[in-house]
Amino acid sequence: MRIGIISTVGDCSWAGSEEMWKLFAIEALQRGHQVAAMPQTPIAQSEELTDFRALGGVVFAYNPLNRITSRTVSRGLYSRFQRLKRWRPDIVCISGHPAIPYRDRDIYRLLNAHTGPRVFIIQGNADWFISGQAERDALQALYRSARRIICVSRDNGELLQRQLTSSLPITILPNPIRTRLESPLAWPADLEQMRFATVGRYETFSKCQDRVLQALAASEWKERNWRLDLFGTGSDERYIQDVIRYFGLGDRVRLCGYEREFMKIWRDHHIHILISRAEGLALALIESMFCGRPAVVTRTGGNHELLRDDKDGFVSAGEDPEIIREALERAWSNRQRWPEMGRAAFQRAKEWIPEDLSVRLFQTICNSEC
Repeated sequence: MRIGIISTVGDCSWAGSEEMWKLFAIEALQRGHQVAAMPQTPIAQSEELTDFRALGGVVFAYNPLNRITSRTVSRGLYSRFQRLKRWRPDIVCISGHPAIPYRDRDIYRLLNAHTGPRVFIIQGNADWFISGQAERDALQALYRSARRIICVSRDNGELLQRQLTSSLPITILPNPIRTRLESPLAWPADLEQMRFATVGRYETFSKCQDRVLQALAASEWKERNWRLDLFGTGSDERYIQDVIRYFGLGDRVRLCGYEREFMKIWRDHHIHILISRAEGLALALIESMFCGRPAVVTRTGGNHELLRDDKDGFVSAGEDPEIIREALERAWSNRQRWPEMGRAAFQRAKEWIPEDLSVRLFQTICNSEC
């Protein structure tokens, strides 16, 4: 079986969303199938694909559309996916934003021309992701005819069906964790300074780092002993640095870049601050919970399905800075309970993420043909 995968995620060197298609691809390669993946160039160049390549996986890189290529693609004069088409996959799998298979017209034409099974991995959704009747009609036809649509949270799947007013062939599977811990990490030794961490792309529209900084700039937080470390990469790095300076938080907040080894982060941090406008199920949340750390999350995607309010952490009702501040205040007032909540978070994550996820993923996508 020849399996072609297109990831539509861009603007970063790697993202948690890539772990699911990679897990599936490695499982397929180990079973003797052929796999070609087409991620955007920075991800195609990532060391995270070393094991995929070592098993014989093929990588074709592509670039996001620009002003010139958008015109030629929209007219049908050019496609970024000719190499994958010439590779002649039996199954095509698209991973990423639910509207991109229509908006990127070369992907749309590739899918419509493909006569074999089509599978979609939806790595996040929100009300505004799909808009306009033409888009709804086109996506409705694509998704109704899919072999399978994998959503990483129940929230994402239910929303997609409402957006497209259709019952769709959806399976809910959580994002995988790279290293499955058998016990939570020891609690950090420093109990004087509370160390917060945010792990996510430097992309404020979806990850809301600027709004968290505004919430933490309130006068009451100036009297408290805390530090926030932001881990990730992304297009808004300079803007986040400017926001830190604007609110006078330079002695409290650091940008730490991308850290692959999540256990390194959570050995020294007490709580995960993960506020977002749109989400699937954040791999970063799964990792911090496996390490035994509570979190503050919003009611977006699957984050609030996994994390139980006042048991494994705290759920913010929204992403307005004032609402975030209320959730952070509630967390701070309960900081003596954080170790207990962290132990509950570990147990919750361990039960939520199946140990045989790669097998389930492979069987869901390939069905009986593989």
